[in-house]
Amino acid sequence: MTYIQIKEGFLELTTIIDLYDRKIFGWSLSNGMSTEETSIITRPIIRMMMVKWSLFR
Repeated sequence: MTYIQIKEGFLELTTIIDLYDRKIFGWSLSNGMSTEETSIITRPIIRMMMVKWSLFR
């Protein structure tokens, strides 16, 4: 997670990167610094990654 300072406060940038392929699977930008908000956004991306990994086993 990366916090970006703006005039009104902070934005939280969350990225999920496949370290093997060095590709970005997804990203989210939110107003709050809440882990709950981030986890809700990243769950579908993690599911997609798990499907990809299961295809290559």
